[in-house]
Amino acid sequence: MEGSTNLVQQLALKGQDPPSRYILKDKEHLISISFSPPSPIPVIDHSRLSQLDGGDEVIKLRSALESWGLFLLVGHGIPSSFLDEMLNMSREFFHQPLEVKQKYTNLIDGKDFKLEGYGNDIVKSDEHILDWNDRLSLLVQPEDQRSLSLWPTTPTSFKYFFLLCVC
Repeated sequence: MEGSTNLVQQLALKGQDPPSRYILKDKEHLISISFSPPSPIPVIDHSRLSQLDGGDEVIKLRSALESWGLFLLVGHGIPSSFLDEMLNMSREFFHQPLEVKQKYTNLIDGKDFKLEGYGNDIVKSDEHILDWNDRLSLLVQPEDQRSLSLWPTTPTSFKYFFLLCVC
């Protein structure tokens, strides 16, 4: 499929309009510019999910996933300084030159998609509408299925830091 391996960073740097493969043509799926969410992003308290009386939190979680598709998780016990460092390392990875990030590509021989690695989502057909993003997907668990060769070595502490948080 022609163009299926173009990375968003490459396309954005050219300063041109997005290729047609990134444009949703079905007007039913378009969101009006004046769209305002009916409510704030749902907040789920992780500490309540595992409690015996956490049933209402489970209901909130299900509702958040069905209506929003996302939620803000609180009460998880992860220090904000740790999350800030994780975000900084991720940004540092994505700010590297394309050639460095391509070492961790999610394409085998430049064409066969695999879930792990750096790149775009799987492209199923020439009509497939593409997401305007590049991803770094890393399998964390189960440990014996990790492809550590796809875990970036730059920034130098990236792999150590992320593995530390899951062990």
